[in-house]
Amino acid sequence: MYKQYVKLLQTGSPGESSKKQFHKKGTEESKPGKELAKPACKEYSYAPKKRRRLNFWDRDREMYYKIWRKIMKDLMEREKPPSRESSPEPPKPKPPKPEKLVKFLHVQDINLNIAENAEKHRTSEYDCILDRENDEGQSCPAECVVRRGDFMKITLILDRPYEKKAHDMRLLFKTGKKPKRSKGTFVQFKIDEDGKKTYNADKWGGYLESCDGNKINVMVYIAADCIVGEWTLSVRTFARGKDKQGKPKTKIYQWEHDEDINILFNPWCKDDGTYMEDSELLKEYILNESGCVYRGNTWTRGAKPWNFGQFEDGILDIAMYLLRYGFGGKVKKDMGDPVKVSRILAKMVNACDDNGVLVGNWSGNYDDGVAPTAWAGSPKILKQFSQSGPVKYGQCWVFSCLLTTVCRAVGIPCRTVTNFSSAHDTNGSNTIDKYYIRKNGQLELDEFLNSDSVWNFHVWNEVWLERPDLGKGAFTCGPAPLYAVKHGDCSVQYDVGFVFAEVNADEVHLEQCDDDSIKKIKVKTTKIGKCISTKVPDGKPFQDETYGEGGFRFDRIGYDEKRRLDITDCYKFPERSKEEREAVLKAHQTAKCPLKDIYEIKEDKEDIKFKLNHSNEVMIGCPLVIDISAKNVGSKARWISFVCISLKSKTYTGQVGTKFFEKYFGDTKLSPGEETKFEVTVTHEDYLKHLVEQAGLQIDGLGVVDSIDETLNNCQETTKSHDFRFRRPDLTVETIGEKNVKKGETARFKVSFKNPLRVPLTNCLMTMESAGFRNREDEKQPDVKVDEEYCQEFFLNAKKKGTHDVNFSFDCRELKDISGSGVINIV
Repeated sequence: MYKQYVKLLQTGSPGESSKKQFHKKGTEESKPGKELAKPACKEYSYAPKKRRRLNFWDRDREMYYKIWRKIMKDLMEREKPPSRESSPEPPKPKPPKPEKLVKFLHVQDINLNIAENAEKHRTSEYDCILDRENDEGQSCPAECVVRRGDFMKITLILDRPYEKKAHDMRLLFKTGKKPKRSKGTFVQFKIDEDGKKTYNADKWGGYLESCDGNKINVMVYIAADCIVGEWTLSVRTFARGKDKQGKPKTKIYQWEHDEDINILFNPWCKDDGTYMEDSELLKEYILNESGCVYRGNTWTRGAKPWNFGQFEDGILDIAMYLLRYGFGGKVKKDMGDPVKVSRILAKMVNACDDNGVLVGNWSGNYDDGVAPTAWAGSPKILKQFSQSGPVKYGQCWVFSCLLTTVCRAVGIPCRTVTNFSSAHDTNGSNTIDKYYIRKNGQLELDEFLNSDSVWNFHVWNEVWLERPDLGKGAFTCGPAPLYAVKHGDCSVQYDVGFVFAEVNADEVHLEQCDDDSIKKIKVKTTKIGKCISTKVPDGKPFQDETYGEGGFRFDRIGYDEKRRLDITDCYKFPERSKEEREAVLKAHQTAKCPLKDIYEIKEDKEDIKFKLNHSNEVMIGCPLVIDISAKNVGSKARWISFVCISLKSKTYTGQVGTKFFEKYFGDTKLSPGEETKFEVTVTHEDYLKHLVEQAGLQIDGLGVVDSIDETLNNCQETTKSHDFRFRRPDLTVETIGEKNVKKGETARFKVSFKNPLRVPLTNCLMTMESAGFRNREDEKQPDVKVDEEYCQEFFLNAKKKGTHDVNFSFDCRELKDISGSGVINIV
């Protein structure tokens, strides 16, 4: 057995399930003694008159009906809506008459010791373990949340003192509408009165801890591989006697408890498939509600604060609903396998084909929904889904953050990971192929031939799981072994080639000649897979300290980098190292459709070295200065006949727009060792109206060199291409008044930034999210004039003790995705 991170793609199921399932198997629980199965046995069922909460299948039906009504409202007249009535449950034994019940030992009540068990099982952060009001103002009873592979304490209140010799009891745990032993949804065991405290990892059990009058405390061991979900508890008491004819007769009285028990994965348990040996990391990957997601590009990375909010009221319910819905609306044994559960959750956060949580949209038009850049946390998205179905809209980082939330909610260690310069190989060559054609003597990218792309960044998830089907030493990436990815062994299943290309492909530049032949221009070996990033796993909120004065993002670059953990070495060897180049060549050899001879043909020698230069710290609205430097490193004088600098808009997914700026230079002679520079200034009037979201550009440079000496070749052509992103202002979030606020009181926050554009900001919207405060609805904000400083105060009601981030996200028509966060302590 081996523990590992598994990369899950946020766009759906990451791959086919492995043939070998991780599910520990043992002998089936023995059934009650044969004497209980004889005809002279009568069973009675009794319980409180009404459950404190509906059964989960009834709640699922209600949620499904809400979703169905929303997404199918245009078909209401043509299709019959799903029934809201519960299907009949299996018949239960008739309830006993009160006058007969009092003659025998029976249960009067059960105390699940919710707070005590939550403390032991590290679930005390869940809002649902307390009596509370939900977002609709309805009163909700406290729920029991525990983890498998550990003991939980329950207290039985009986009608009389318990006598070991005279009395006999069994506990029953059930999940689903039709529980069966063979499906792992029904468990029955006798309470051990000898105080046995150890059990097989895959066996349920329980022992009598203590007796106090009519109360007895029972310690119940939850099997480490049991189904994750909501379980009900029943207690059977047995009364043995004789019938009227004097024959032995046993009466069974079964108490049906009115509270469910939520059972989660347990990464603190060695026998659980999610076990993480370094428990300190679990403070981050299970218990931390506050985090961030890194975006931008390789040179201008930035962190967007994010409220995962996995413990917020209602989130666990929604995660369980997604889990059951993903398994076809039924409780199945596979719901105890963290590998399959994580894949189902990865599929269900995406609305594509499954009516899952979030609809993807990369068009730039979000008029009928919310722009992906406007979200600041997961709870609002998940709660909106539970009310009205698939939520519009999201992109890769939003999908990833949602998956982190639901995985952590059910107990699977999970983190959000960003890969900068992330490649998408579409033809199985394991290289990123860029084809150029010649137009008017210049090399230009051919949009028709180019299907591969390089995204500024791409975001996925890693979950910590046991994968016995892969064997020791196999870290997996959905489900490609990370060992194989790192070493370039693309013959291994599954999807190793695609994942390898994402993080370590070479970028090959090729010219499509007039005679349809292909000429290799050059190979870039260090462009793909840079600065693979996640938050430092310290268990603290992302914004755990102030980062200085000012509202511009570059004021906090150092802070964002301080909170960043670089995990590139988990995916690839150091660039240009012997091991890295061996991995690339092996990937080329094992590719499905490799390009021929790209590593055998030597590139032409370049006497003039061109370099494309610009700052990566340019605030949007400010001039952008670009230059191309040229130096003659040869032994002869050379003549630069042509230099061009051009700009195109570019989305973070690598989609390039039309060329909107171009500047030409030429006729420059360079002697050996001589250097010159070609410079241009691009004003906001030149670029502002062409920008798309994320404010990205592609800067292209072209240099053409002729020779003065006829004995030299005159065919040097050098192309340079840089991804560029303008900096945008950050929100400055300040706490007004005391840094400590009492639970139930109101905290004040001042949020500000200065408009960096030469146009007003219109259609402004502010989103707020925090695990420590009652979330407010998104609020429309006044327009922000040119050179004006936006400054507003917000009042939030503190609801949860601890140190919490408060995340704000500002969106408007002219400038997307301005975010910031503050930190406050609730006492």
